[in-house]
Amino acid sequence: MKLFEKFFTGNSTKKDIKKIHDDALQAYNKGSIFLKMHRFEDCLDAYDVAERLWEEETDMLTSQGDPEAAKRSKISFLNILSCKSYANYMMGRYDASLELIEKMLEKAPEDPEYLFRKGFVLYTSQRYEEALICLENALSKCREFPEAWYCKGNVLRELGNYDTALEAFECSIEYSQPLSYQFPRFTWIPLTSSPKMKMDSSEAWYCKGEILFRQNKYEEALEAFSRALDIKPAFEDAAKFRNIVLQELGKNSNIK
Repeated sequence: MKLFEKFFTGNSTKKDIKKIHDDALQAYNKGSIFLKMHRFEDCLDAYDVAERLWEEETDMLTSQGDPEAAKRSKISFLNILSCKSYANYMMGRYDASLELIEKMLEKAPEDPEYLFRKGFVLYTSQRYEEALICLENALSKCREFPEAWYCKGNVLRELGNYDTALEAFECSIEYSQPLSYQFPRFTWIPLTSSPKMKMDSSEAWYCKGEILFRQNKYEEALEAFSRALDIKPAFEDAAKFRNIVLQELGKNSNIK
């Protein structure tokens, strides 16, 4: 009898896990639709359901002795935390976004992407010293991380460390493939993206040019803004700055 009891109980548990998984996926898909529509409150409600269900699924799979399936469920759980963090960030709820990133770091404390995201939100919150620590930590684990270098450059610029900021922007450019992908400023990288994916380096060239302009290094600034426009011809700010640099170079030429 115990043999049959174990068989039927095990089969019932599998059905329970499948239902939990299907319900979690449905809630996740619903939240993703709301996210695209910028209905962030509705998005978070749906993601809350998915988070609870995927956490429950992970615990059940672990107790059933299925570590591979539990690992896949854990990835889904972390992805939900990431999406919730992004939704909160978009609503300007930076503290809530950071709390969710901290939960992600509890599960994967050495993950450079999570450390980068924390640094990025701290930067947006103008907590520059804390942001710099996170970004340097991320880069110590993954040097070829152009988004982290770019964010670090912006942090250093805000702190007035222009020469070090230039070095960071140069590293961002070095590790980028500018014509492969066109990313907006500060991409929120999906967890399912390829680690080989590179960012558009036009922003890094632009920021480099801005600092060089502040330092009255007009020739170098002109090159930087021109490189930004080569990558992104419709980059209005780079075009405006480039024209200002040309005017300054014209004035200096007339003085000579």
